[in-house]
Amino acid sequence: MAQTQGQGTFLLSYFTTLTLLQLLSSPSPGSGKSDFKVSGHVEPIVALVGKDAELTCCLSPNISAKDMELRWYRDQPSQAVHVHVNGSDLPEEQMPLYQGRTTFLGVHLAQGKATVKIHNISPSDNGTFHCLFKDDTQINEATLWLQVAGLGSEPRILVQDDSHDHETQAKCTSEDWYPQPDVKWTDFQGQHLPSVTSVSSLETGLFAVESRVTVRDRHVEGLFCYISNPFHPPPKVAKYRLPGEVLPLIAAVGMTAAGVICLFWKCQQKNRQQLEAEREHSEEEQRQQASPTEDPLAEGILDPDTASPILELLKDGRSMKRLWFKEEVPNYPGRFDKDPCVLGLQRFSTGRHYWEVQVGSRKAWILGVCQESVERKGRIPKSPQHGIWALEWYMKTLRALTYPRDPTLLSTRRDLQSNLICIQQRQLGAVLTSAAWEAEL
Repeated sequence: MAQTQGQGTFLLSYFTTLTLLQLLSSPSPGSGKSDFKVSGHVEPIVALVGKDAELTCCLSPNISAKDMELRWYRDQPSQAVHVHVNGSDLPEEQMPLYQGRTTFLGVHLAQGKATVKIHNISPSDNGTFHCLFKDDTQINEATLWLQVAGLGSEPRILVQDDSHDHETQAKCTSEDWYPQPDVKWTDFQGQHLPSVTSVSSLETGLFAVESRVTVRDRHVEGLFCYISNPFHPPPKVAKYRLPGEVLPLIAAVGMTAAGVICLFWKCQQKNRQQLEAEREHSEEEQRQQASPTEDPLAEGILDPDTASPILELLKDGRSMKRLWFKEEVPNYPGRFDKDPCVLGLQRFSTGRHYWEVQVGSRKAWILGVCQESVERKGRIPKSPQHGIWALEWYMKTLRALTYPRDPTLLSTRRDLQSNLICIQQRQLGAVLTSAAWEAEL
């Protein structure tokens, strides 16, 4: 009986001692001396090029990390992104790439949460990062994924029209994307257009993109080019309205409020010999009546300071061509800014003047004379009421720009002495018309 009692006393003493040892070895809350796990963002952290990114890691359970060694690194712990030990940063352990580019945020260290902020994100920061938490007895870490996104420059559309092949080729370009962007073309109705896209690497590690599309349907009014980052929508968009049948082109000669001007227009006529005879007679008449000081006017020299940014004047000073995109030119008060127009360099107020103009293969154009005070900014009505006397070629019809509009005509004569413009009858195909009107300057 005594023996049995002694064994019970021994067992009780053993369990009491074991329980006491366990209590002594158990950590108190907040001491950081227990098993812990480290966790971070499960989804990739998207960071824009040139901006900042935060890499946050947390302990579970939420024990204090104030007395731990905290280390963020890429491939090897010894090549650290940032190291924080016992309340201090250790910049000497940082990789050269991250020296001066990181900040430790430890406001919530007591709750087991710490953050490293990386400044001025670049493509080299794209990829995996590890955050390591270490105390006297344990090491644990988590892996984060940083997805760098470069949004690129605003897209630009350049267009080249091939009138011989009846097709339009457009190019959309943009730079500073990361990773390689997605490119899509549509017309104004949202219909997808097939394209060919090439991507090249820049020295900065970013990408430049060039995409080309060919439009053969003349009913396509315009183009949209969409360039997007797969990790950061929405896309950036460039818009370009394609020229339709109407591409007005003015070669106008400024004039003041007195004098005489005649304009003769060349065209086909059934009786070619009769046309040649009339033309030679008119040229001789103009040469006899024009004074020597008016010869430069007959040469049709154009004034570059009035030319629209969408027009390019050629070296001879008398020719121009329509551009597909605006040139960077000074915004002079006398320059047309919206309509593709240009004035002649020489002004005149008296005398008779005659010139011939080659309009090339354009499907639409406007040619005439205007007052010196004609408006240059914004969209300009082409009519005598607004100081412009002109002819328009549009939809295979030549007509005077008056209100109401006159039908097909071939030449005009403006007599400033009698304030009379005469529209001389000529033959164009099978259409014959004639008209005359008076207009006060």
